[in-house]
Formats: sequence, structure tokens, C-alpha cells
Amino acid sequence: MDRLPKPNTQALSWFFGEFKKKTLNLEPKYQRNPIWSIGQKCFLIDSLISDCPIPQVFLNIQSKGSGASRKTIYEVVDGQQRLRAILEFMEDTYSLVETTAKSYPVSPEYTPHIGKRYSELPPEMQDRIWNYPLAVQELRGWGAAEIRALFRRLNYVVEKLNKQEMRHSQYFGEFVAAVEKLAEDPFWDSINFFTRRDSNRMRDVEYVSELFVIAIDGVQDQQRTLDEFYADYDVVFPNKARHLRLFRRTLESLDSLSEVLAQTRFKKKADFYALFAAVCDAVRNRGAVIDLSKAEPALRKLDNNLSIAPENMTASASSYYSTVIEGPNKLAKRKSRKSHLHELLQSHVAEFDR
Repeated sequence: MDRLPKPNTQALSWFFGEFKKKTLNLEPKYQRNPIWSIGQKCFLIDSLISDCPIPQVFLNIQSKGSGASRKTIYEVVDGQQRLRAILEFMEDTYSLVETTAKSYPVSPEYTPHIGKRYSELPPEMQDRIWNYPLAVQELRGWGAAEIRALFRRLNYVVEKLNKQEMRHSQYFGEFVAAVEKLAEDPFWDSINFFTRRDSNRMRDVEYVSELFVIAIDGVQDQQRTLDEFYADYDVVFPNKARHLRLFRRTLESLDSLSEVLAQTRFKKKADFYALFAAVCDAVRNRGAVIDLSKAEPALRKLDNNLSIAPENMTASASSYYSTVIEGPNKLAKRKSRKSHLHELLQSHVAEFDR
């Protein structure tokens, strides 16, 4: 029974003090959740302002060192994102923003203080946050394997959530709504691009998110920046209509290649990513949909050349092939594959980049 988590409460001022003393470890070596958006952070602060309860945190209490240098370390097993958002606000790292009612419906106490940082709030409101009692479960004497097992148990249900399912459960704003709508476009069904399994586990939305980021900021290195786009464009999404228009025009352009997409390797996600990126750039420059049908024979020829043994490939096919093996989603490989397809399309479609 001594090893059971011990329920306790600590004021947020205690967490702030331990954080300043560097005895609060907010970065344990467990799987991390997606990045919180400013909307999520402010919605949490509103909970503190309006005296609403927030979920408890789990702390693993460890003693390190010996003698006079001995100190206690509080490792956050669960609740890292919540505590980080609160402590950042208490340090004046960000100010309260106007949230959307649909995504993050804040209380009447919140709205008069939009644009303010913690130090700019009325003293009584600062005190309300400073003294807010947070429920804590304390763990003592637990080993690393037990802590990891507990973390998994706290964060996963029945079947482990993949990254996109976690994003879906965490973000409610502009970006996630946009990409989930784009994933429903009839274009994907017309070329049988996603499997039922993809849709059931939201891998279709995740992939469409990657493509949408191309329309916003170009080719990315694997999925390393995806969480940042979900967070940064959760509440405020500058130029949303322009980005959506570019994405849809790119799909409409690719629809002129629907048969080759459905029948060749360009249905594969790595190849389609590069093709989408090449076409997206051309559509952005032209400001209109482009008929790509004249490039169909060249794309089929490349597909055929890539189906033979590597040692028998043409120089051009071999160069492309090198980008789809051993880390095809790395930035350099993606850019090289995009460049190859850009040249192919440019040489067969008169209005491409004209």
C-alpha cells in the first residue's frame, strides 16, 4: 500500500518555486504529446481564472545527491503540457488571446483581460492563479520501467492512439477543421488513394495535413514541423482562404492525371508528395489550374523505368529511384524528387511555370 500514488494538493506557487529552483523536471523521457496551441494555453488559464477544476498531475519524487548537496527532484509523469502552459504564463511568456467560441469557449471573467500578460492582470486575479490548488498524485520508490508503464496507461486507451488521433483529440480550431475537410474531397476516392484502414486511423487526415503544409510553407523534413502548424494556426490562421484556394487548385490540376495516378507508383505517398509539391509551386506562380494531361505519357514512362531492376534503369530513372529508398521523407530526398518531377512536367506542359 505504501507504493500506491499518494493524493495531495499543491498551490501553483509551489510549482513555480520548484520550477525556478530547477527541481521540477518537465521533460521526462517519455513519449511527448503534440505541442499546445496558444488557444489551448489560454483556455487552460481561463479555467484558473474562473475557478474551474483542471486534471490532476502525477509527480515522481526522487532524491538525488548526498549530504548538504542532496535535493529532491519532482519529475512530471503526466501533466507536463498543462504545467508548462501555466508556468510560461506566470513568467509573462505570452498574453491572453481572443479565442473562438467554437474551439475554446472562455468565461466572462476572461474576456476583459484579452491582450494582458500575467503581470498585467489585476492583483486579485494574479493571486487566484498563484494560489490555485492543483490536485497531485505523488509517486515514491517507483522504478523507471514502472513509471513508463504508468505513463502509457494514463495516455492510451485500448488501442494505442497514433499521432494524428492525438492531434484530433487535442486541437479543435482552424487548421484541424481545414485539413479534415480537405481529406473528404472526392479527389481521393476517385484515385483510390486512401485505404479504409487509413481513414479509420486518421492517416488520411495526417497525410493531407502534410500536403496542406506544402501550400503554406513548402516542402518539409518528414513530419517534424506538423505539430507546430496545428498549434500555430489553431486559433488564428492568416491567409487561410488563399492557402485553401491554392490547395484545391493543385488537386484540380492533378485531377487531369487521375488515371495515371490511380494506375502507377504516383499513388504511393512519397511519390505523390513530390508530385503535389511540384504542381503546387507551378499553380502558385500561375495563379490558375493547369492541365497536366500532356505529361501523362512521360509519367507512365518513368513509372515503367522504375519497375525494372535498379542496375538496368536509365540514368534519369536511377536518379529518381535514389530518392525513394532509404529515408524517402527526409527533406533532401523530397526536394530532389520534387525537382525531378518539376523538370519532367515543365518539359511536357507548355503552361507549366510559364
